[in-house]
Amino acid sequence: MKIDSREIYKQRVEKLDNLKIKIDDIKSKIGKIEKEILEIKQLDRYFTFKETVDKGKKRKIYKVDNIIFFNNLMYQRFPDKNLYSWQEAIEYGKKLKISGYRGWRLPTIDELEVLFTKQSKINSYGDSHYIIKDFLEVMPTDSIFWSISQENEPYAWVADFSRGYDYWRLKKLKYHALFVRDIK
Repeated sequence: MKIDSREIYKQRVEKLDNLKIKIDDIKSKIGKIEKEILEIKQLDRYFTFKETVDKGKKRKIYKVDNIIFFNNLMYQRFPDKNLYSWQEAIEYGKKLKISGYRGWRLPTIDELEVLFTKQSKINSYGDSHYIIKDFLEVMPTDSIFWSISQENEPYAWVADFSRGYDYWRLKKLKYHALFVRDIK
């Protein structure tokens, strides 16, 4: 019996080609599965709550994704590091989308004041802030934030978390913005 080496080689090439097709198909399916897993992980972030209790005032604070739920408000968890005039901050908040939510706004001065602490706390960068611990690590060094509250036409209130008090400033000056959203 004579073995035809060309025929054997042809069969070998066909089998290898079929295996490559199967491998590519498997890789494609794995890619789709990995994408679905990532989508599920993204959804899980909405249901993963981290609850802390501010012991001094016995109030609950919930952290979910990029949002902190506190006192019937959603607070932007990671304050914006950019500087804005008062009007620029208002306009930026109108366009803002965080974790799928729109409708963000500058907080009132009262809504910022509830974040103050009586004593200064030092974060891992060595910066001192008078703010609840849930925001401590993400505060910019110069942590002065606009509020929507106005003193009069040229002035609006700011919260200064590096000094621990609030005051009013000219609206044309540039400060940070921490946006909030009402819980509906």
